[in-house]
Amino acid sequence: MIKFGSFIFCASVFFIIGCSKPNALTNFNYDKFYGSSLQYTLKNDIVVDNNVIAMLSATYLNATNENSSNKTDEIFLVGVFVSKDDTNNISLSKEHKITLNNITPISMVALNKDNKMYSNMPLFNPWAKYYIVKFNKEKLNVEFLKNLTKKQKYTMLEYGELNLKLSINNKQSTTLTFQKEL
Repeated sequence: MIKFGSFIFCASVFFIIGCSKPNALTNFNYDKFYGSSLQYTLKNDIVVDNNVIAMLSATYLNATNENSSNKTDEIFLVGVFVSKDDTNNISLSKEHKITLNNITPISMVALNKDNKMYSNMPLFNPWAKYYIVKFNKEKLNVEFLKNLTKKQKYTMLEYGELNLKLSINNKQSTTLTFQKEL
């Protein structure tokens, strides 16, 4: 009788588990963009003497469903916070530079606070300034192939790693490394 009762208990537990939701994010009020962008978001800081000098956070939008149709550009949602900025302006100045694999962006558009991307950001810093940053894939590939030997050019046809770098005054920098979406 005890075996039959434990069998009924186990069967009911498996039935309840089988009826559960397949995705953990469905238990929350987040949309699909938030869930996919969370996987492709990284953050790093520049720290000097235990003080945070700058923060860089980025979401690789090509890997999310938002920009999957873009074939010519690598697109990032980038948040930059620089502390102790003399101008009290957190926009990127001449001393602050963002590059991807040592290539400068083709466009960098600052987001307004009303932009819909603000509500979907997986990592939000209220003191940071946010940008949509685009890099040309062709330029990235030409620069990548320039540094290869002849033998490597036959085996490695395209870059696979994306190194997004924030440099301040050419002295301090931080880098976020993403895998390229194929």
